Amino acid sequence: LAKAGGGPLRVGVVGIGVGTLAAYGRAGDYYRLYDIDPLVIDVAKSHFSFLAQTPAQTDIVLGDARLQLETEPPQQFDVLIVDAFSGDSVPIHLLTREAFAQYFRHLKPNGVLAVHITNRFLDLQPVVKTAADYFGKDIRLVDFEGDRERLVFRSRWALISSDPAFFKHPQLANATTMTERPDFQLWKDDYSSIFSIL
Repeated sequence: LAKAGGGPLRVGVVGIGVGTLAAYGRAGDYYRLYDIDPLVIDVAKSHFSFLAQTPAQTDIVLGDARLQLETEPPQQFDVLIVDAFSGDSVPIHLLTREAFAQYFRHLKPNGVLAVHITNRFLDLQPVVKTAADYFGKDIRLVDFEGDRERLVFRSRWALISSDPAFFKHPQLANATTMTERPDFQLWKDDYSSIFSIL
């Protein structure tokens, strides 16, 4: 995490998976992890060691992340990671204007929203770009090609922040801007189009 130079971090994670992201936690950090599926949480705890071995303090919140965020007081996250879109079924309600409003409500003013947009079938770039533009935030794209020998798969992340200094960090030297799609309509709770991103 490029923001890790300034002391302990408060980190929110939407989508636990096997708990890999908790491995980035350091002593003094706090990770609040949201997942809708109790089976996923059970597998992450019983079959993988990332959650058990992280030096960060962790809390796991069971339930739909957006609904949970809507009911919680502002969490003041330094970083909020949304990692729920790499499967075949994309939870659209986590990609609307109203969802992004909740993400930014829970971030500190200079916090970073990191959205994992790797997907074999859908191009989520215009979705996150229009949302960032709507809220007046800067956005950059970070691509990692992966490493076959180490069985590390390629990934694509959108980083969104109001903090211009964040994007000047040396670790983000290869981050790129996103191509504009002026015709793309902001997704809202009452409008979205999967066909527009196939």
